[in-house]
Amino acid sequence: MNEEIQEFMIIGKDGKEQKCRVVFTFDAEEKSYVLFSLIDADGNEIPGDISAMTFDYDDNNGEMTNLQPVETEAEWEMINEVVLTLLDEFEEQPQLITVTDEEGNDQVCEVIHTFTSEQFAKSYVLYVPATDEPIEERDIFAAQFVPNEEGYIEELLPIETDEEWAFVEDILNEL
Repeated sequence: MNEEIQEFMIIGKDGKEQKCRVVFTFDAEEKSYVLFSLIDADGNEIPGDISAMTFDYDDNNGEMTNLQPVETEAEWEMINEVVLTLLDEFEEQPQLITVTDEEGNDQVCEVIHTFTSEQFAKSYVLYVPATDEPIEERDIFAAQFVPNEEGYIEELLPIETDEEWAFVEDILNEL
C-alpha cells in the first residue's frame, strides 16, 4: 500500500486487479477493517462504490496484508454503525450568532435557516437560543440580516412590515 495516497490493489471476482483508495481504517472486535472506494482507470473514485474488508498490519513496514472479505452480517451491521457515528461527528457544526436583546443582554443563538426574498430584496434568518433543549421546545425568532462577502450574517436588523412577517411565517410553516 502506498502510504501517501493510501491506495492498494485487490483481485476482483472477475480475476482482474482493481485499484482501491482507503477511506479510513479502524479496529473493532479484535480485527482491523478498511473502508475503501474503487478507483476507475482514470484514477477517480467511482461514486457510491464503497466497501470494506478485514486486514492485518505488517508490523515491519506498516502495510495492510491478508485482506479478507467481511464474513458476517453482524460485522456489516457494526461497520455501518461505525460509519454512521463518524458521519454524525463530522456533520457541519451549527452556525452560532450573538443576539443583543432590548435590555442589552447578549445571547448566543443557533441559526436554523436563512433565506432571501426577491419581493423585499432582503435576507432573513430564523434562529433559536443555543441551549441543550430539543429544538422543537425552543422559541424561534426571526430577523432580517445583512450578509458579509461569504454570505454569513454580519448584522441583524428588525423585520419592518406586516407583509415581511407574513412572508417569514410562510417560510417557517414550510419547514
